[in-house]
Amino acid sequence: MAEITVEKTFPVDAATVWGVVGDPAGIADWAPAIGQSRVDDDGIRHLVFADGQPARERIVAHSDSDRSYTYQYLDGPLPLERYESTITVTEVDGGSHLVWSAQFGAASPEVEAELQTGISEIYSSAVESVHARLSAG
Repeated sequence: MAEITVEKTFPVDAATVWGVVGDPAGIADWAPAIGQSRVDDDGIRHLVFADGQPARERIVAHSDSDRSYTYQYLDGPLPLERYESTITVTEVDGGSHLVWSAQFGAASPEVEAELQTGISEIYSSAVESVHARLSAG
């Protein structure tokens, strides 16, 4: 089982950061790897990666009051097994802290290592995109 955690502290309040990342349907607005996103009434998020590949995820928990949501990868181009990821934003002195973490398995340790690198890059570029967006105005 592989794990990923990407964290970033922002000099703005948690409500402002959550306003960007807190809507599971809006991930395409701030994650460069995602070209399109929407969530159905049944909690299934439909994504199209920037390269045109579709994927589906299930939103399994969402709390605006806790500023957190969790989702599971159902299917798509990545050869993942048992993938679950959580985005959380908390208040800290002088701003807020975002944590995006995932736990997943794959068919082999080699595939897990490749996925760990790729998913870490996706998360990091997305978090930096949020930072740039909030810094711009």
